[in-house]
Amino acid sequence: MRYFFHIRDGEDLILDQEGSDCASLAAAIEEAKADARELMAERLRSGRELDGQSFEIVDDAGLLAAVVRFKDALPL
Repeated sequence: MRYFFHIRDGEDLILDQEGSDCASLAAAIEEAKADARELMAERLRSGRELDGQSFEIVDDAGLLAAVVRFKDALPL
């Protein structure tokens, strides 16, 4: 199934126009976590704030399937 990984940053929503084929919602969530770690590393390197960003995972029918907060992608 194709999932779209929109990025929520406060009031802003950056739409994923391409999406990604994933075997399941669980696989899409794992992909979002991996991408979140990469984006957080990039933000840290450039000195930008990490504060409340998340992925809104939407299925190919346009329905919200899951929300993955960037901070939830960090091993604690």
